[in-house]
Amino acid sequence: MYYIKDAEYLRTDEHEGKPCAVLRVYPGAVGDPELYVYVSRSTEGPGYEIIRMVRSEAALEIDWFDNNLHQAFSELEEEQFGDRGWPEPAVQRQQFLENLLSKEELISKLEELPSE
Repeated sequence: MYYIKDAEYLRTDEHEGKPCAVLRVYPGAVGDPELYVYVSRSTEGPGYEIIRMVRSEAALEIDWFDNNLHQAFSELEEEQFGDRGWPEPAVQRQQFLENLLSKEELISKLEELPSE
């Protein structure tokens, strides 16, 4: 289970032609990476959905230039998120989204997203 320590709105962006908000999520557990989460209006009715997640393993000491020491940013497939532990992965992903959307300041930014 990925615990959220804090989350902040970074910017409005577009991913594959879909307007979305980019949120930076700080982990609540030692060893978990920071995440950049792209959230858009749901295509299945009212609400929001995660359309992209990027894991950040950036280290300021070595990632200020192009290097091959490690992969600082990597795409995180939905199936890989919450792929271990309890509860079931799909439940973990849903709880993560609910916890993320429980922050009023993020909801106010998401409400500003244009409709498709």
